[in-house]
Amino acid sequence: MPKRTTTIIIFIFALALLGLSAQAAEIRGKVVSAAQNPVAGAVVVHRPTGAKAETDAEGGFVLNLPDADRFHLEVIHPDFYEREFLLGPKELGRKVVLVLVPLIKQKEEVVVTALRYPESSISVPAASTVVSGETLSEKMIPNITEALQNVPGVGALGSAGFSLVPSIRGLARRRVLYLIDGARLESDRRTGPNASFVSPEDIERIEVLRSASAVFYGSDAIGGVIHVMTRSPRFDGGIHGRFQAGYAAVNGEKGIGLALEGSVKSWGFSLSFQHADAGEYRAPGGTKVLQSQYTQGSLLAKIAHRTEKREIDIGFLGARGTDIGKPNTTAATKPTWYPRENQNLFQLHWKEKNVGENGEILFHAFVNPNFLETLTDTYDGFLTKESYAKTDSAEFGAQLSYAKRIALSLRLAGGVDYFGRGTADAYNEYTSYDELGAVTEVIEEFPYVDGSRGDLGFFLSADYSGIKRLDILGGVRYDFLRMKALPLGEESPIVTNEDQATGFLAVSYKLVKNLTAFVNLSRAYRLASINERFYTGISGRGFIVGNPDLLPESSLNLDGGLKLLGRRFFLGLYAFLYRIDDMIERYRLDPSTYTYGNIERGRLQGLEFEAEAFLLPGWKVFGNVSTIHGRSLASDAPLNDIPPFHIFTGTRFWKGRFSAEVNASFNLAKDNPGPAEIAVASSELVNIKAGYFWHGLNFHVMLGNIFNASYVARADAEAMVEPGRNLRLGFAYAF
Repeated sequence: MPKRTTTIIIFIFALALLGLSAQAAEIRGKVVSAAQNPVAGAVVVHRPTGAKAETDAEGGFVLNLPDADRFHLEVIHPDFYEREFLLGPKELGRKVVLVLVPLIKQKEEVVVTALRYPESSISVPAASTVVSGETLSEKMIPNITEALQNVPGVGALGSAGFSLVPSIRGLARRRVLYLIDGARLESDRRTGPNASFVSPEDIERIEVLRSASAVFYGSDAIGGVIHVMTRSPRFDGGIHGRFQAGYAAVNGEKGIGLALEGSVKSWGFSLSFQHADAGEYRAPGGTKVLQSQYTQGSLLAKIAHRTEKREIDIGFLGARGTDIGKPNTTAATKPTWYPRENQNLFQLHWKEKNVGENGEILFHAFVNPNFLETLTDTYDGFLTKESYAKTDSAEFGAQLSYAKRIALSLRLAGGVDYFGRGTADAYNEYTSYDELGAVTEVIEEFPYVDGSRGDLGFFLSADYSGIKRLDILGGVRYDFLRMKALPLGEESPIVTNEDQATGFLAVSYKLVKNLTAFVNLSRAYRLASINERFYTGISGRGFIVGNPDLLPESSLNLDGGLKLLGRRFFLGLYAFLYRIDDMIERYRLDPSTYTYGNIERGRLQGLEFEAEAFLLPGWKVFGNVSTIHGRSLASDAPLNDIPPFHIFTGTRFWKGRFSAEVNASFNLAKDNPGPAEIAVASSELVNIKAGYFWHGLNFHVMLGNIFNASYVARADAEAMVEPGRNLRLGFAYAF
């Protein structure tokens, strides 16, 4: 072959190689766990071409793919959930980090609520549960109470519908503290605060602490803490969005939402709009349960700043509830509902890192102007009376703390926090009508005005792990409390001042490599609310009479447990014994009138067991059991609000992009109701659900109460039959 011809062939071949090289994309990355630990042995797959790579000991991988603007990669590992990732132009120009979630979440699960700083859930000396945002999306639940109904030791309080609130270990009515991104939630509802105005689609996770936590949070944490953490912006330099819609057949519920988020360098933002509307639900047999409707809308906006030294978050959560029904046994002749409920929560979080050696400063401030309206109509063949009530106030608070790690074995933290409630007013209006609908009388009154509350607390805690396999934690707190209001009929404001000391001591001990035992002894308290002391008028329950002489509750709490963590299983066994003095209980003055009093000394005790195991690849079984007993130390009668013996169990399967689950819950009969309760029969509930994901698309379907069982879930005298068979459909697209 002539030399010139050979040269031309080589030149053409070189150009071809260069062309192929130009059309190839090299993707370099690292696969890590949620705790940022490298995942070795994970398989990274590009399905369209069949290309794949296995991660090395440092989690690294390299894939060479045909050039494109976007790539869908799947990552598979036997100890982690399979995940799909979309890589865009910005990700392709740098080393990507792909995060996997372990099958057993407790392996790397970090909680912040228990000790007010991040700590492994296995190491925390308390029983706690984390409900992830992904779990909420799959369940397609309409509110937080339903999201928590199968958490060990958690029950529900109320008659039915959207107005239900969770209880922990038989404690509710302001004995459980509710936080939204660290901000304390208050409410004028008689059952206590209700965080259902937070859309489940905006929630990143819910931490449920089933133990007293007065040292870190002050009043109201006798039974534990429910901490709702909303979604924060992603810092990956891109713009992302999510659209979702849902429908439920049992009440015609329609939900829709749109969320956007993005980041540029050290700044990020997120914006979410959510709306849900539902009519009255149908009980088994097709009968509508009156006053079970609701309409809810929310706006969540955040701006975040991240550097190696500083973290700043500014957020706003605005929620508008309208026509929120209050189902009960008298809804046909005396319907009650909440025409409007408004929340306007502004927050600022500021963290300064490396202040001093291994120290950090945390500052948090919030304000939440809000109001609640209640309306009750009375019928006697025609509308005879309309009773309207409105309470409005502004909650606000701030916390400043400093934490420092001394060597590797000791962490000290201390600080001051303040919670206040101001400009609290209550207004009632009673309008009477004749048979023709004409107004015959209008009565206006202010049960109280100029109400305020201030809680100032100082706290100090220590965490020592310098002894092999042993972790010792302790803390103390002192609170100064002030409450003021001008009640109806009084010439001058009533002012009360209290001070409370609380503390805890906890020990966590690693018996063997994967088995940890803990015990926790603490003192907690609860201050009576402004409404319990000063409000007299209508409520969702009937007519209520305030008691300004209520004393604070106080408790002595003992918790213990065992946590066993294996490669693909987790077991937890917990026991508790609480004694509560000066319990504030509601009792009847007549069939439709209630008041409050320090009429009880109570003892609660119980056991909880939870288990989760992956028996085979793609197959999980799970469940929990709770038994709680509560009795009065004054009368030996059963206490109110104690849930019956509860069993929850289920199994789940995965096959590629498809998943399916069957779960069931069983409640034994409650034949020993409290003084304000009724006996209820046993109940069984079975649900099935399935999901499919593909390239950012998620489809979910759920059939609840598949056997259309008719049952009453709570021993509340006003409780209604639960919804019948319910088909839920959900769709989401992430981009």
